[in-house]
Amino acid sequence: MKPVIIDRDSGVELWTATQCAEFSGTARGTFTSYAGRGRAPRPVTKYNGLTLWNSDEVREWQRQRLAKNNSSAED
Repeated sequence: MKPVIIDRDSGVELWTATQCAEFSGTARGTFTSYAGRGRAPRPVTKYNGLTLWNSDEVREWQRQRLAKNNSSAED
């Protein structure tokens, strides 16, 4: 089973810190540190003790990170 959290109002999938870290290829602590320092998206809500992020924002943040890293590698 793979449960998913979907925001009822927006229909957006919400991710835990672990899911965000897995998607971005970082450690969970690294991702939460980035978020706490404004280097990654900020969490959007808490639900039953879970801190949650908008998956669309995390995907866009990762896309921008990869684009930046690719352009740096080409320089």
